[in-house]
Amino acid sequence: MKFTCTRDNLIEGLNIVQKAIPGRSNTPVLEGLLIEVSEDLILTGSDSEISITYQFPAIIEEIGGVVVSSKTFCDIIRKLPDMYVTVETSADGNDLIINSGGAHFEINLMNRAAYPKINFLSTENSFSINKGSLRSLIKQTAFAASLENSRPILKGVLMENKENILRFVAIDGFRLALKYVESNCENDFSIVVPARVLNELSKIIDKDEELINVCFSENQIMFYTDNFKVVSSLLKGEFFDYSRMIPSDFTAVMNVGTKELLGSIERVALVLEDDRKWPIVMKTYSDEVVINVAGERGVSREVVSAEISGQEIEIYYNSRNIMDCLKAVENERISVKFTTTKGPSIIVSEEDDSFLFLVMPVKPKIR
Repeated sequence: MKFTCTRDNLIEGLNIVQKAIPGRSNTPVLEGLLIEVSEDLILTGSDSEISITYQFPAIIEEIGGVVVSSKTFCDIIRKLPDMYVTVETSADGNDLIINSGGAHFEINLMNRAAYPKINFLSTENSFSINKGSLRSLIKQTAFAASLENSRPILKGVLMENKENILRFVAIDGFRLALKYVESNCENDFSIVVPARVLNELSKIIDKDEELINVCFSENQIMFYTDNFKVVSSLLKGEFFDYSRMIPSDFTAVMNVGTKELLGSIERVALVLEDDRKWPIVMKTYSDEVVINVAGERGVSREVVSAEISGQEIEIYYNSRNIMDCLKAVENERISVKFTTTKGPSIIVSEEDDSFLFLVMPVKPKIR
């Protein structure tokens, strides 16, 4: 195997596939990077959940494939002194030789036979979505997926297509996030994708209007373009009937600037050490909301102007739960709709009905 390419192109590919390579694994070969040379140069990283391949042109002198320590190879490539790099296997096939300018390395190869075979899906029944829309779907939902292993299905994001509407939904028991876009997929489906996979995917794709393709089977999903493929296992199990969780009757509605509300919560929460122990308190009036915190480091209070209709309400929230929702909003103003002091609150946009966040209040703490 032998090829020559630019250092920058190689680094770009490595940055992408490394997102699937574990820093430490019980299967050591998964800490390796698969390098394959045919018509193009193909890099692959994989763990038990996600596999990523990246393909780009290079000057090919000899085809072949090897597995090498990802950390060692990537550390070397990023430090090379010249813009061009030549990579080849040694004459005995035991080492990988890297040359760039005056730099020369020979690093040990790993056992390629032990590297897992990656099953790429048939693209016959794929559909496409622009990258910007997919990034928004992920940004506005994946944060609300659970981190707990007790309910594995909630560590994923529901990806549901009905009547040409594609919805992403995530729930962790304390909040719900829903976002939808119009879809060109004619087939209805409902699958659950690991949130971690979607978060890594969002780091790869651009914000532009270019298309990314999606296909899936009973057990896997694949996102792909001409340059890369991301393959992931799907989560199995019954997802919650999220529609039953969303209330339709409210006792009060608050219209407020997104940045103003988020900034005030971030500031008052500075007196907290553990947001799970001490909640923030919101008290609404006719033209303002007062936010209070009594935390381990002290007390804080801030007043935010708002348009409020309905009953006055005093409600307690975990600061992190509500801040994560507000950070995901892409609009200048929101409506916060309250049910009761113990019931769920809804966050929507005055300008955009394509997303909805639900936040559960918490019980007040008594010192």
